Amino acid sequence: MVNIIIKKTRCFVIIIALTTLYLSVAANSINAKLIDRIVAIVNNDVITLIDLNSALQPYLQKLESSGYGAEKKKEILSQLTGDMLNRMVERKLTDQEAKRLKITVSDKEVDSAIERVKQSQLMSQEELEKALKDDGLSFSEYREKIREEILRPKLINQSIKSKVVVTDSDIKKYYEKHNQDFAGITKYYLRNILIKSEESKDQSKKKIENIKKRLDGGEDFKAVAKAESEGSNAEEEGDLGFFDWETLSDTIKNAVQNLKIGDHTDVIETDQGYQIFYVENIDNQNSNKADSVKLDKEVSEAISKRLYDDIVETKFREWLDALRAKSHIKIML
Repeated sequence: MVNIIIKKTRCFVIIIALTTLYLSVAANSINAKLIDRIVAIVNNDVITLIDLNSALQPYLQKLESSGYGAEKKKEILSQLTGDMLNRMVERKLTDQEAKRLKITVSDKEVDSAIERVKQSQLMSQEELEKALKDDGLSFSEYREKIREEILRPKLINQSIKSKVVVTDSDIKKYYEKHNQDFAGITKYYLRNILIKSEESKDQSKKKIENIKKRLDGGEDFKAVAKAESEGSNAEEEGDLGFFDWETLSDTIKNAVQNLKIGDHTDVIETDQGYQIFYVENIDNQNSNKADSVKLDKEVSEAISKRLYDDIVETKFREWLDALRAKSHIKIML
């Protein structure tokens, strides 16, 4: 009889424990639902509070360390939240339109875009991920942002760009009004010597430092590049061609900015390996072109691109406003 009572008591305790556990899980589930909620409806899609907070996170970290007072932070946060939600609504609209038009971005396109970013900034994968982490972004989140940046031009190209035309008359009028903007375009013609550091970093560094001594001693850069460089352009004597000053990475700018034609840089460590750059030519277009009636091809193309981009941006805003007008959008923040 005692054993029966003990067994019943144990069963009762187990039932109470299970019930308590169930109620705890249920309560947590209810709390989770209360914490997250829908803040916007965009046609058949929703934006949740968690989505919004996640998008705001990198900016919140910077705001916290800004040194502003509590009231100023509150004011900035309110403006930031509204702006971010508006951008997320527009992103949903463009995503929906891209889906309707069956426009996609492949993983290969994303990978290529990221590689171009790394090369232009002379960054390794580890350096890129560290920079993203400092900004509060994971690499996967960055990939999605890159995907969105590629998707938008594709969408614009299909929906808007085909309708944009820039005439010779438009270019001439713009030039006459802004001719001073094109009076100082500087280009650097560069060559390089690359020694890769895949196997032994110390040996690679020692090798390129010896090459630097030879160049300092007066050896011909092109001959040394052809004989010693491990770059794919070694046969072309390290030829890289012309670069607009603004397109160069900060590292290369700092290395060549005080050099004259025929000078070479110190050894620079890059993601590809150790490099030395040589200034073959400097094309500083600061002649009296601004006073000339005739436009050269390069300036004409630069103006055409600027006008084209401005018109596309205006058309895009008009297209997006029209898209919003015919969509069901409800803000519940």
